[in-house]
Parts: sequence; C-alpha cells; structure tokens
Amino acid sequence: MPRYLTLTGSILADRSSEVAANVSGRITETRVERGDEVKRGDILALVDPKAAGLQAEAARAQSLSAASQVDLARQDCARADALFREGALAKSEYERQKTACSQLLYSSDAARAQAELARKLARDTAIRAPMSGTIGDRFVNVGEYVLPSSRIAAIYAIDQVRISISVPEVAVGQIRQGQSLDIHVSAYPTRTTPAIVRYVSPALRPATRDLIIEAIAKNPDRTLMPGMFATVLLELGRESQLTVPRSAIKVDGTVRRVFLARDNEAYEVVVQTGVEDQGQVAVLDSVDASDRVILNPPVELRDGSPITSL
Repeated sequence: MPRYLTLTGSILADRSSEVAANVSGRITETRVERGDEVKRGDILALVDPKAAGLQAEAARAQSLSAASQVDLARQDCARADALFREGALAKSEYERQKTACSQLLYSSDAARAQAELARKLARDTAIRAPMSGTIGDRFVNVGEYVLPSSRIAAIYAIDQVRISISVPEVAVGQIRQGQSLDIHVSAYPTRTTPAIVRYVSPALRPATRDLIIEAIAKNPDRTLMPGMFATVLLELGRESQLTVPRSAIKVDGTVRRVFLARDNEAYEVVVQTGVEDQGQVAVLDSVDASDRVILNPPVELRDGSPITSL
C-alpha cells in the first residue's frame, strides 16, 4: 500500500489580471459581462476618444512643425560650416548657430515622442484584454469617469490551476520539485485530480515554520475554482500492509466491520481502516493475513451465522 502525507492547500487561478484603464475619460461602452469568455486583444470597454484624439492631432501638428524647423536649421548649420571654414564667420557666432541647431534637433525629438505618446493614449481608449480567460468581475458602467489606475475588469485563466500548499517543517525533507500529488476538494468528494509540484520555496516562513510549495493541475472542465480549500495527498512510497477488498467491508455510520470465515461460521470484527488504493483497503487491526474474509456479506449475515460456502 502507498504511504501518504496529508497536507492542505488553496486553489488559485493559473493566471489572473485586473485590467486598468491606462487613460482618463468617461466610459462610453462596455462589451463584457461576468462569466464571458475573452481572447487576448478583445475590447472590454471604450473610453470617450474625443479628448485623446484632439491631443493626438495637436501633438502631430507640433511634431510636423518641429520637423520643418529642423530642416531649415540644418541648412543654416551647413552654411555656417562653410562660412566658418572660409574664415567669413567668427567662432563665437559659429558656436551660437551650432548650439541653436542642436536645440532644435532635441526639440524635434521631444515633439516626435510626444506625438507617439498621444497616439498611444488614443489607442488606449479601447481597453483590451491582456490575456485570454473568463471575466470574473466588471468594475465600471457606462457614464463613469475613470483614471489611468481605475480597475475595469478582472480576468481569470483556470483551464489549469495552481495549488498553494503549506508543508510543516517536519515534512520538508520529503518534498521535491516534480513530485506527484493528488488533490481532493469537498465539492467533489469522490474525484481525485493529479497535480505536479512546480515550485518549492527556498525558505520557511518564520512566523509559522512551514514551507510553501505550489503545484499545477489540469482543469479542463473548470470544476476546480480559485478560493477552494484542497486536501492534498503526497505519496511517500509503498509499504507492506494488510489489505482487504472494498467489498468485504460493511459500513455502519462511522463503524466498519469485516466478516471472517472461521470453522464454517461467520465471525464479525470491527476494524480500523486506512488508505484505499485501487479497490484495496488497508486494515489496521483485528484481521490477520491468514484470515479468510467474506466478500459482499449479505445484509442478514450476523456474527455466528453458519456458512455453507465461500
């Protein structure tokens, strides 16, 4: 039978994003609702583009004006170079004209950068999804005024989930990256989800003396949801342990019984059970390896009932 270490953890989205506006303005349209599926680049909401558009046009005009001034300045500088070489221009005047040319070049670069920034802000009035996923929440409505830091929507990608797991100090030596885990959640008590340890913290948390590890699990049907509490079983190896088939165990509330065949009679024993693996249940007491157990005991079977056949 396998030996397991039982741990606890929390389900997290593989990736999540709270999308910010990045521009100031009034929301003119929203295009998503909670639960909607979005692809990267899809428009989530629109901010009034008028102000940003006007700023972009003004910045573009300023950039073009600065560029034309640079062309004239270069011609003036070329003439100044020629005159200075011929000795027809004083050094002080030559240096003044060269400085003026350099300043115009810097001003042109600044105007061009400002125009590019204005164009970006105009594009940013269409607020887009930075990743594919499911809309978990939308924080704005039409008519609201937003700032660059305002939250627009939350997106979650949960086709794969992360499980943050707390490992006590005494068990740290049994953890390694790439290890296999089994995940159980109370919402689906009969379901086991396999996971793999992806991250092991390099240090314990001083306050709690535990180690945080993180596992990943496939979640194609999205039944594992962020925020769920998880019970984690970590297999530590296998050990020799007495087991009986699941069909041999009779469950009565919290009590588990097994019927043994002894001297052509049924002999009832109360047992403590351990881990179940592939239909075999570990029995911790009351049963020996030499005992013969009765499979699928009928409801009417009692301690001492005669047995005609097994």
